[in-house]
Amino acid sequence: MASWNPMTSLRNLARNSPWVVMAIALHLILIAVATIFYTSHSESHVVDRAFTIRNEPKREPPPETVEEPLKVRQEIPLAPDDTELVKLEEYIPTNQPASTVDDPIGDPDSTVDAPSDIPPASSAIGAGHIGGRAPRVSPYSGRPTNIVGRGRPDGTGTTAKSPLDERILQGLAWLARHQNEDGSWSALRLHERCDAGESCAPRDVSYVASYDEGLTGLAVLAFLGAGVRPGSTSYFKDEARSDKKIVAGDVVKHGLKWLCEHQNDDGSFGKERPFLYNQALATMALAEAYGMTGVRYYKERAQRAVDFLQAAQRPSPTGNGLWGWRYAARQEIERFHQGDSLDEAFRREIYDADTSVTGWAVMALKSAQMSGLRVNPENMAGALAFARWCSTPDGMTGYIDPKGAGAKVTGPDDHFEYHPAGMSALSMCIRAFTAHDPNDAFLEPAAKRLAADLPRVGKDKLTIDYYYWYYGSLALFQFDGPDAPRNGERYWRPWNKATLDALLDLQTSRGKDCRLGGWLVPDRWCHSGGPIYATAINVLTLEVTYRYPNAFSMGRKAAKPNDVEPPQGAK
Repeated sequence: MASWNPMTSLRNLARNSPWVVMAIALHLILIAVATIFYTSHSESHVVDRAFTIRNEPKREPPPETVEEPLKVRQEIPLAPDDTELVKLEEYIPTNQPASTVDDPIGDPDSTVDAPSDIPPASSAIGAGHIGGRAPRVSPYSGRPTNIVGRGRPDGTGTTAKSPLDERILQGLAWLARHQNEDGSWSALRLHERCDAGESCAPRDVSYVASYDEGLTGLAVLAFLGAGVRPGSTSYFKDEARSDKKIVAGDVVKHGLKWLCEHQNDDGSFGKERPFLYNQALATMALAEAYGMTGVRYYKERAQRAVDFLQAAQRPSPTGNGLWGWRYAARQEIERFHQGDSLDEAFRREIYDADTSVTGWAVMALKSAQMSGLRVNPENMAGALAFARWCSTPDGMTGYIDPKGAGAKVTGPDDHFEYHPAGMSALSMCIRAFTAHDPNDAFLEPAAKRLAADLPRVGKDKLTIDYYYWYYGSLALFQFDGPDAPRNGERYWRPWNKATLDALLDLQTSRGKDCRLGGWLVPDRWCHSGGPIYATAINVLTLEVTYRYPNAFSMGRKAAKPNDVEPPQGAK
């Protein structure tokens, strides 16, 4: 049998079936041409196409569920002789016996805003602990501050420790009742949160949403000042809502969440432009939240806010160092005048500062400093230089310059009595939290100015000034309160009594509607924030005695890292 030869078979096939070979050849040619065309076209398309590399928006990871250990803060002497020191313990294990803590920590259902295990810390400036795992006595002030408590197993909650604590809880309940569902507080939307047929603010008053960041920060600070941690499960009863439970930690958590969502990439707050009152209050709230929790989520946002606030400080007109703050940020002024020479108009704007905004900025930076955030000494030095320049030897301070010391700061509600010692109180606080010098010659005459104009409520209620009362309380508590090196309470005692009498008389303490616990009587400065501003700042005033450590008791030596001196050439 002959063997099969493939080449012979192909020749026979081609000879016998030429049309098959031609068809195959034609298909092969067509396939080759198509392949060459497609390859050429594809390569040309890739080479000629103009393209850019697009940076995808950075997706922030959710907050860490395990926090950074808090650093032990500097020892703060409670006695003038520096012999009695209290240390803040760095960590209380989660298996600590329940009898030694105030409350289970955090919100176990939260994976976004607060972890389920928070190491103890006071607020950044010394608040006690109400809603977290921490000692019952504030490690800074030495006074009990547990006014919310854990609540009993039967769900009945706890009662306040004193009539004053009850009033603070009523104020916090009013704030919780009027918090928006998105976590914010807004004077413009206050009516939405009031009972049907009731209103906590006059209907004919026009508010705007421009101050929501500041009002939200102020309200959150009132809760933080009571020691409530974000996510804490502590609660208290709402007498106006049939004793409904208010979970204080949720109120704080939602308020902070709203602030974080409304922070701009550069750390500022404000949809259209930063307003420095808003910036300072929101910054302070975030800084204290971080100081109380150690949560990195709050740390990153607080540091961005601090960085923007520091960059917003005006330069010193001496040409050396920094100065105070004003409504607008320095960044905004410089952008507006970009390329301009430093003419008279530019100079007026860039060096413009006021004592009020500067006071809030210093408070925010002090909170940040005590929380372990980065604060530049030159920013505090500039604030001190500005406060000194604005002041006169007789204890008076001007709003924007020393020539205006004692002059009225005008506004929409000038029919109210103006209290010029308010600027003196602000200057006292700026000095206390920057220089820590109890021998500052300005302090005694300033304290006398405050003592000569004690809080009071006249028949027409035109003497009311919650802002003055807050800063006066803070200044005199620092100057000669129970923990101050001076002792004696010569100025603090009468001031505190007058303040409590006035505030407790003005608070709505009866009834079962939404007004219960709020301060609804306006003061000179309520035109922007209404009852939300009034209630929050008055709660903070009532918390002064356990919210703040005494800056002067730190002593110059202990406070050396925070010591500042004015820039050379500043008055």
